[in-house]
Amino acid sequence: MKCCEYDSKKFFLCGMRFFFGVWFLYVGLNKWIFIGPDAFVGHITTEFAKTWSPHMLNVILAWLIICAEPLLALLILSGKKARAAWSMTAMLMFLLTMGQTMLMSPDLIKNWQFLVLTLACAALSEPEQVSA
Repeated sequence: MKCCEYDSKKFFLCGMRFFFGVWFLYVGLNKWIFIGPDAFVGHITTEFAKTWSPHMLNVILAWLIICAEPLLALLILSGKKARAAWSMTAMLMFLLTMGQTMLMSPDLIKNWQFLVLTLACAALSEPEQVSA
Protein backbone atom coordinates (compact mmCIF):
# COMPACT_ATOMS: atom_id res chain seq x y z
CA MET A 1 0.00 0.00 0.00
CA LYS A 2 1.79 3.08 -1.28
CA CYS A 3 -0.28 5.43 0.91
CA CYS A 4 1.56 4.14 4.03
CA GLU A 5 4.88 5.41 2.62
CA TYR A 6 3.72 9.04 2.33
CA ASP A 7 4.86 11.86 4.58
CA SER A 8 2.37 13.01 7.25
CA LYS A 9 0.62 15.61 5.09
CA LYS A 10 0.18 13.33 2.08
CA PHE A 11 -0.88 10.45 4.33
CA PHE A 12 -3.56 12.59 6.00
CA LEU A 13 -4.86 13.86 2.65
CA CYS A 14 -4.85 10.35 1.18
CA GLY A 15 -6.86 9.05 4.12
CA MET A 16 -9.28 11.97 4.07
CA ARG A 17 -9.72 11.64 0.32
CA PHE A 18 -10.67 7.99 0.69
CA PHE A 19 -12.74 8.12 3.90
CA PHE A 20 -14.52 11.43 3.31
CA GLY A 21 -14.98 10.70 -0.39
CA VAL A 22 -16.58 7.29 0.21
CA TRP A 23 -18.77 8.63 3.03
CA PHE A 24 -19.86 11.67 1.00
CA LEU A 25 -20.63 9.47 -2.02
CA TYR A 26 -22.77 7.22 0.19
CA VAL A 27 -24.62 10.22 1.66
CA GLY A 28 -25.20 11.70 -1.80
CA LEU A 29 -26.34 8.48 -3.47
CA ASN A 30 -28.54 7.62 -0.50
CA LYS A 31 -30.57 10.76 -1.20
CA TRP A 32 -30.99 9.79 -4.87
CA ILE A 33 -31.67 6.06 -4.43
CA PHE A 34 -33.36 5.51 -1.07
CA ILE A 35 -34.95 8.86 -0.26
CA GLY A 36 -35.58 10.07 -3.80
CA PRO A 37 -34.99 13.57 -5.16
CA ASP A 38 -38.60 14.74 -4.82
CA ALA A 39 -38.89 13.49 -1.24
CA PHE A 40 -35.56 15.10 -0.31
CA VAL A 41 -36.50 18.45 -1.85
CA GLY A 42 -39.89 18.20 -0.14
CA HIS A 43 -38.23 17.50 3.20
CA ILE A 44 -35.88 20.47 2.88
CA THR A 45 -38.61 22.89 1.79
CA THR A 46 -40.90 21.72 4.60
CA GLU A 47 -38.16 22.16 7.21
CA PHE A 48 -37.24 25.63 5.98
CA ALA A 49 -40.85 26.78 5.54
CA LYS A 50 -40.74 27.88 9.19
CA THR A 51 -37.78 30.20 8.54
CA TRP A 52 -37.45 33.49 6.68
CA SER A 53 -35.85 31.73 3.68
CA PRO A 54 -37.98 32.03 0.49
CA HIS A 55 -39.49 28.78 -0.82
CA MET A 56 -37.86 29.03 -4.26
CA LEU A 57 -34.41 29.53 -2.69
CA ASN A 58 -35.00 26.43 -0.55
CA VAL A 59 -35.91 24.39 -3.64
CA ILE A 60 -32.78 25.57 -5.47
CA LEU A 61 -30.55 24.87 -2.47
CA ALA A 62 -32.07 21.40 -1.99
CA TRP A 63 -31.28 20.55 -5.61
CA LEU A 64 -27.80 22.01 -5.19
CA ILE A 65 -27.18 19.75 -2.17
CA ILE A 66 -28.51 16.59 -3.80
CA CYS A 67 -26.46 17.18 -6.95
CA ALA A 68 -23.29 18.50 -5.32
CA GLU A 69 -22.74 15.73 -2.77
CA PRO A 70 -22.13 12.82 -5.19
CA LEU A 71 -20.33 15.04 -7.71
CA LEU A 72 -17.97 16.48 -5.10
CA ALA A 73 -17.42 12.99 -3.69
CA LEU A 74 -16.33 11.73 -7.10
CA LEU A 75 -14.07 14.76 -7.56
CA ILE A 76 -12.49 14.19 -4.12
CA LEU A 77 -12.03 10.46 -4.80
CA SER A 78 -10.45 11.15 -8.19
CA GLY A 79 -7.71 13.27 -6.60
CA LYS A 80 -7.82 15.70 -9.50
CA LYS A 81 -7.89 19.43 -8.71
CA ALA A 82 -7.75 18.55 -5.02
CA ARG A 83 -7.68 22.11 -3.68
CA ALA A 84 -10.67 23.11 -5.82
CA ALA A 85 -12.59 19.96 -4.83
CA TRP A 86 -11.96 20.45 -1.12
CA SER A 87 -12.69 24.20 -1.37
CA MET A 88 -16.04 23.59 -3.06
CA THR A 89 -16.83 20.94 -0.44
CA ALA A 90 -15.98 23.44 2.31
CA MET A 91 -18.37 25.93 0.70
CA LEU A 92 -21.09 23.28 0.65
CA MET A 93 -20.38 22.52 4.31
CA PHE A 94 -20.74 26.25 5.06
CA LEU A 95 -24.10 26.25 3.25
CA LEU A 96 -25.23 23.27 5.34
CA THR A 97 -23.95 24.97 8.51
CA MET A 98 -25.91 28.12 7.72
CA GLY A 99 -29.01 26.01 7.13
CA GLN A 100 -28.64 24.31 10.49
CA THR A 101 -28.12 27.74 12.07
CA MET A 102 -31.37 29.03 10.53
CA LEU A 103 -33.20 25.97 11.86
CA MET A 104 -31.54 26.44 15.28
CA SER A 105 -30.62 22.76 15.12
CA PRO A 106 -28.41 21.07 17.71
CA ASP A 107 -26.71 19.30 14.76
CA LEU A 108 -25.01 22.59 13.95
CA ILE A 109 -21.75 21.61 15.67
CA LYS A 110 -21.37 18.55 13.43
CA ASN A 111 -21.53 20.72 10.34
CA TRP A 112 -18.90 23.11 11.79
CA GLN A 113 -16.59 20.15 12.34
CA PHE A 114 -16.99 19.02 8.73
CA LEU A 115 -16.48 22.60 7.54
CA VAL A 116 -13.19 22.89 9.44
CA LEU A 117 -12.08 19.45 8.25
CA THR A 118 -12.76 20.16 4.58
CA LEU A 119 -11.15 23.60 4.82
CA ALA A 120 -8.05 22.02 6.39
CA CYS A 121 -7.92 19.51 3.52
CA ALA A 122 -8.20 22.38 1.03
CA ALA A 123 -5.41 24.29 2.78
CA LEU A 124 -3.12 21.24 2.82
CA SER A 125 -3.77 20.37 -0.83
CA GLU A 126 -1.30 21.68 -3.33
CA PRO A 127 -2.60 24.49 -5.53
CA GLU A 128 -2.97 23.70 -9.21
CA GLN A 129 0.01 24.79 -11.29
CA VAL A 130 -0.95 27.28 -13.96
CA SER A 131 1.11 26.78 -17.09
CA ALA A 132 2.22 29.94 -18.83
